[in-house]
Amino acid sequence: MPAPSITPELKKDLEILQLRHVMDPKRHFKRSGKSKALPKYFQVGTVIEPASEFYSSRLTKHERKQTLVDELLSDQKLKNYRMRKVREIQVARTPGGNQKWKNKGKQTFKRAKDRRK
Repeated sequence: MPAPSITPELKKDLEILQLRHVMDPKRHFKRSGKSKALPKYFQVGTVIEPASEFYSSRLTKHERKQTLVDELLSDQKLKNYRMRKVREIQVARTPGGNQKWKNKGKQTFKRAKDRRK
């Protein structure tokens, strides 16, 4: 198998394939190895669906994109999942917000009253 020349589009597709365990929370993939380097030898092909899958699990012309990255970026379910995960991370990493200025219970009110004296 000859080593193909790596174009920017192929490089993005290979990186997406290495990070596929992050994309879908319901699927679990076997790790492709410890190395984070892109593979030197690989082949790219096209999946041709049989006629029996015309109504069940085929992509329409509108859903088909040029590269794997474009297909994943246009997928609405994946987009919702990514937005939800980003929001969760932002909430977890946001420092107290305005909660630190709110009085909570009688104890804080008493301490504020004592400070005024």
